[in-house]
Amino acid sequence: MPTLYINGRDVEAHLDNRRIALCKFDYAKDDIECLEAPLHDLHRVVIIGFPKITLQVLHQFVYHDIPVYFLSNHGRWVGSLLANGNGNAARRIRQYQTANDRAIAILVAKALITAKIKNMRRVLQRLAANRDQAADEQQQDACNTLQLTMHSLQNAENLDSIRGYEGLASAKYFQRLADFFPEEMPFLARNRRPPRDEANAILSWTYSVVAAEIDAAIHTAGLDPAIAFLHEISLGRASLVQDLIEPLRAPLCDLLALNLLNHKLLRKEHFEHNPDNGGVYLKNDARQIFFVEYECYMERFFAEVRGGEHTTFRRIITKMVYAICKTVETREQPQFFLMP
Repeated sequence: MPTLYINGRDVEAHLDNRRIALCKFDYAKDDIECLEAPLHDLHRVVIIGFPKITLQVLHQFVYHDIPVYFLSNHGRWVGSLLANGNGNAARRIRQYQTANDRAIAILVAKALITAKIKNMRRVLQRLAANRDQAADEQQQDACNTLQLTMHSLQNAENLDSIRGYEGLASAKYFQRLADFFPEEMPFLARNRRPPRDEANAILSWTYSVVAAEIDAAIHTAGLDPAIAFLHEISLGRASLVQDLIEPLRAPLCDLLALNLLNHKLLRKEHFEHNPDNGGVYLKNDARQIFFVEYECYMERFFAEVRGGEHTTFRRIITKMVYAICKTVETREQPQFFLMP
């Protein structure tokens, strides 16, 4: 499923017949690099920063039902441009009613955080096994704490308690995950807006890109991305996107970030420090490296269970969105992705 990435203010995009013509200007070398992307080959478009794009091009993306995700120059998800073909108002009404049912909200929130904790534990187990550290004291402590937290979670009686258990589990998880980052780009603690180091910069960048894909899948399914179960409704926040990214943070986003840093696909020189806000961000030229690897992760086939049908993370996102749709229709507890 091809994705077109349009990155930075040095790029111009215009329509050439039924193709998107892209020109990148290298002012230092007084050179122009051009390429074309057929509209019929595109499944999604990611626009980063402020490239020069004609309104005609944006119209064609809408006409061809190609979702467009906008990221800021620092990798923050800004919003999406989607075709206005979603007429499932009845589903959204049921979504509002279901989300207002405290019992159902707790049911969904528990399923989300149970899946998240299981996936965090599985990620730590896989990382430790690859480094022959499965028996280490820190590893055993982290996995046991996550297991106990997950069991305690099942007795939570309200959303605040569920969020509290999620916070405890995440703190223990990140404490142990820090041991797997490279020494030259260490992870000291989770921070964002702005990220203060390279580790947090690539984590935040990855979360933003995955969130954009989840948002498009939610719209396609006829749901309202602002109405969620775990995360509170807040002005301007796509709370359902934040709900559904939770089970994917560890097995998709965190593992991708570690792979990029530990295999030195991204190195310290690929990041830059912004003196205005103290943030650390992925450089413009390094984004291509990220997106090549990101596409490999999203389209790689794997089996959720031994001997089961093969799937991809993009299919997993769609499957989880439709799990929410089923809950909205039937009020049954949804099943979310569990890392094999």
